[in-house]
Amino acid sequence: MFKIWIKNLQKEKVNLRLLRKAISWTLREKLGDCQKEVSVVLVDNARIKELNKRFRGVKRATDVLAFSLGGEFISTKNLLGEVIISVEQAQIQAEQRGHCLEDELVLLAIHGILHLLGYNDEDEKEREVMEKEERKILTFLEINPEII
Repeated sequence: MFKIWIKNLQKEKVNLRLLRKAISWTLREKLGDCQKEVSVVLVDNARIKELNKRFRGVKRATDVLAFSLGGEFISTKNLLGEVIISVEQAQIQAEQRGHCLEDELVLLAIHGILHLLGYNDEDEKEREVMEKEERKILTFLEINPEII
């Protein structure tokens, strides 16, 4: 079974149960039954901007960051990684795209987990593969896959 920790470090109220469901289903779909752990942290734009600058050298806010953490050491072998989501940026994107914050947060959580699983969106072909997976998971969760 999966262990999913979600920490909300910003002020907006978020449906954590829905996020857990999306993350759990994504992990089960891609990994089957195994013991993996993932951490998700919900932040504001100021915090994600700081992290984006520190770890990627990009001096602006972003919607989601994913950090793979697991390894061969006994204490981390089940730890897949950590996903950081800016709820503030998710709200902006949801408004621009014409859907609700909850759907955008689910999409960003799925996107971050897929990054931890090795998916990439650096070029068009990789992005297409990743978006296909995102659409499949959104459809299962009964969220319109056209939000991508």
